[in-house]
Amino acid sequence: MPCVKSQFYSRTKHLLLSAYGSRWRKVHLAMFTVHIDDSGTDPNQPVAIATALIVPAARIVSLDREWKALTEKEGFPDFHMSECVASNKDSHFAHWGDDKKRRVISRVRQIGKKFGSQAISLAVHKADYDEVVPDELREFSGRFHYTWAIRNMIGQLDKWAKFKNVTLPFEYIYDWMDPKAQREAKAEIDTVMAQAEHLAAQAGLAGRYTNYSFRRRQDIPALQCNDALAWTCYQYAQLAHLQTPLSDIAKDCWDDYFNHPGDEWLYAATMTRAQLEDWVRREQEQGLPDFDRFRDWYAQHPKPKRKKSR
Repeated sequence: MPCVKSQFYSRTKHLLLSAYGSRWRKVHLAMFTVHIDDSGTDPNQPVAIATALIVPAARIVSLDREWKALTEKEGFPDFHMSECVASNKDSHFAHWGDDKKRRVISRVRQIGKKFGSQAISLAVHKADYDEVVPDELREFSGRFHYTWAIRNMIGQLDKWAKFKNVTLPFEYIYDWMDPKAQREAKAEIDTVMAQAEHLAAQAGLAGRYTNYSFRRRQDIPALQCNDALAWTCYQYAQLAHLQTPLSDIAKDCWDDYFNHPGDEWLYAATMTRAQLEDWVRREQEQGLPDFDRFRDWYAQHPKPKRKKSR
């Protein structure tokens, strides 16, 4: 009998097949998959941040294979950075010793760096945003702080694509948002993507922002890799804005990501109050071209009126 070589079936690929069905072939044409973590949705968090890990579509199966080997070797079903660092008592990290935590976190970083082509993170201090950005601008820049971060992160992704001569659209995978508890937050991200697609269509690039979905981190290994990266960038943003010292683990992670052998593999920026004030001043004085086009989008998509309570 002929020998049939077994093929590792990537869970990520399976989920995309389930999500897109007959459209899978079109989605699979995307050369890169962008895994996005949008932190700062918790009102108690002082910083909002959006972090993206760009992975070539052709390497996702290999990433998933190495991730599977890691989870089987170390004995955990899925990875959550904050729970791991804190040894959360209700998690499978509760009884991990420091040696195991550092070993697994290091391997998570290695996998993310090995398969990720680029990492991008943008942060904003919520108090600065609330005090500096007037209501009339928030209508377009984002009512939620992290919406502003995601909108600007997409701009950085486009700059990277242009620099790398990437012409095909990305596949965007956002970390899961509860459709009930986080309905408004998810709706704002949907709006950001729809507006980006509207601008792309005007430029003759229709279809550039239509391939996106919200997926549970537990099911997508690359989202779990990005969770560690996003946590690290969040710690550094708190250092920048609040002078909160980095823990030893956070410092090790930051140094490891930032000193990636690839040239400027991690682009991490946090918007200062002065930069926000300058942006608001320029918009109020002369206006930015994109916002005129956003106004056109809102004219075509009026917000539904809220029903009066009886």
